[in-house]
Parts: sequence; structure tokens; C-alpha cells
Amino acid sequence: MVNAIFSWLFLAAIAQAILLSVALLNPRQPEMRTANRLLSALLLIFSAILGHAWLGLNHLYRDYPHSALAIVTLGLAVGPLLYLYLRAMLSDQALGRRAWLHFLPFGLATLAMTPFYLQSAAAKLAWMRAWHGWPWYLALAAVAKLVILFFYLRASYRLVQRVPADSALVLDLRRLMRIWLFSAAVSVLAVAMAATDADWPLPVEAVDGGALMLFVFATAYTAMRLPLGYRPPALPPPKPRYADKPLSTSDRDAFLARLITCMEQEQPYRNGELKLEDLATQVAMTPHELSQLINQHCGGNFADFLNRYRVEALKSALHDPQQSSASILDLALNAGFNSKSAMNRTFKKHTGVTPGEFREQAKSAA
Repeated sequence: MVNAIFSWLFLAAIAQAILLSVALLNPRQPEMRTANRLLSALLLIFSAILGHAWLGLNHLYRDYPHSALAIVTLGLAVGPLLYLYLRAMLSDQALGRRAWLHFLPFGLATLAMTPFYLQSAAAKLAWMRAWHGWPWYLALAAVAKLVILFFYLRASYRLVQRVPADSALVLDLRRLMRIWLFSAAVSVLAVAMAATDADWPLPVEAVDGGALMLFVFATAYTAMRLPLGYRPPALPPPKPRYADKPLSTSDRDAFLARLITCMEQEQPYRNGELKLEDLATQVAMTPHELSQLINQHCGGNFADFLNRYRVEALKSALHDPQQSSASILDLALNAGFNSKSAMNRTFKKHTGVTPGEFREQAKSAA
């Protein structure tokens, strides 16, 4: 019964990972292409490892001899992909060609395994029938994979911790990072269980696959909560239908002056999660009055209104010599943008250039 439950959960996680990996390759978000491709590759690797665990859970390895050691080197690519994905998300610097060096252990291990992979199904089946515990080279490979994985997990955790936690995007990335760390710890437990070759309440494949399921489902849940770079931009809210009479001239002028004063002095737009209701409370207006005022007298809807202030705040920060060492993403989060893709899209819409190009122009003009 337990095996059947895990079997179906594995299939669900595999389907989720593949769907997410396809969704990440959204051509309409070129500014997030690198991060999207890295996370897509990571999810595809996890779907392959989960598929291998599913075969083991259902005792099908010998029915598919080419599954023998098919995923043994994939673990060496997990840490680099995770770290480079977070770098691409949280830094405005391009990764560059040297990023490929992170995959050198994976490439060398795959090259070393190629003679085995090229063997016939009969030869691999004979190898599986002769299996009596872990050979020394697989035990050594498992230890090496764990050391490399935790090296990259530590680097990834420090990378996320360095970013100021003043936006929901960063908070959710930190939460996701903690889940990934827990998932890695469970994977270590699975390796230890396999190495001891003892009877355990749960199959090794269930424990190892469970760790990967946790990663996949946590990533999917976070993707639905926040624009991590691979969600399509949300549709603009529909224009409100006003049931009440329009604002009087005196009310409009008083409300508008109050709103502009609040935006310039208190700068509520720097809150990336600011809602219409929250701003209405700050300026002592009803949400209906504020929405009507912005739509009719501020040249756009609520999102447009906030983004204009955020773009101006980011422009000022990019011009400031004292903030020249700060990354563009840090400055964008402080201005109120809650994702790298939203910042790039909005900034270019208002200025015609990317934030990086704007900063370079500001340096040239100085």
C-alpha cells in the first residue's frame, strides 16, 4: 500500500517537474532566459532521478537494464545548477563562460561512465544480477556527490542571505532555500540507508524520491505565489465601474494634494506588496475614491501610478555615486519592484533602456 502511494506521488511529481520546466522556457521573458533555463534543467534532472526511483520502487530495474547507473552522475549537476540559478536571479551581472567550469565534475564523471553506458542491455543485466552491495567506486562517488552538493548549498544559502529581505520575492526565496536544504538532508539519509543495506520501514527509493518531491512541489508552490521569473505577467485589473457620482472639484484637488504629499514624503510605493486598500488607508480615503482619483486624474491605473514612482526612485539610485557599488536588483527591490523581470520590463517601458544601460549612460555623463 505504501509503495503504491509513493508510486503515484512520484508520477505526479515527475509530471509537475516536466510541466514547470516547459513553462520556464517562456520566450516572452528574454530578460530571465538564463535563470529560467537553469531552473528548467534542474527540474528535468529531478524528473529523471524520480523516474529512476519509481523504477526501483516498482522493482522494474531488471525489466529496463539500461536504467543501470543511468542517473549516477546527474547529482553532480544539481548543486551548480541551483547556485547559478540563484546568481542569475539575484544579480544583474551576466554569468559568463566561466560558469561552465562548475559542471566540470559532472562532465568528467559522465565521460568516465560512457563505456558502461554504451554496453548492451544483456551486459548491464548481468551486472545487475551480480550486484552484492555497493562497490567501492559507487560509495566513493556518493560521498563526492554529497560533498559537492553541500558546498554549493552553502554557497547558495550565503548568496540568498546577502540580499536584503525587504521584498516578498527574497523572503520566499529564503524560505524555498530552507526547504531545499531539508530536502538535501533527506537525500543524505537515503544514501546512508542504501549504504548500510539493512531492512528499513520505508524503501530507500521512497525516501530519496520523497526528498526530490519536496523540492519539486515547494518550487511549484512558490512559483504560484510570486513571480520568480518564469510566471507570465499578470493581466492588468479591470477598470472599476463607478456606481457613485464623480468626485467634486474641491474633493478631487484636496485628495490629489494629499496623495501626492504621501507618495513624495512617506514613499509607500517602496513596499512591493502595497495594495490599493493599504494606500487608501494611509491617505484617509476609501478604496473607491482613491481608484477613481488615480484612474481619472493620474494618467493610468493603480499599478501604473506606483510604477512611475518606482522607476523614478530607481533612476535616482542609479544616478547616485554613493550607491554605485550596489547591484541593480538591490536598488530595484528598495524602490518597490518585487522581481527582476518586473523591474526590467517596467523600467524599459518608461525609459526605453534597461536599468543596466541607464546606469552606464549615467556613468558616461558624469
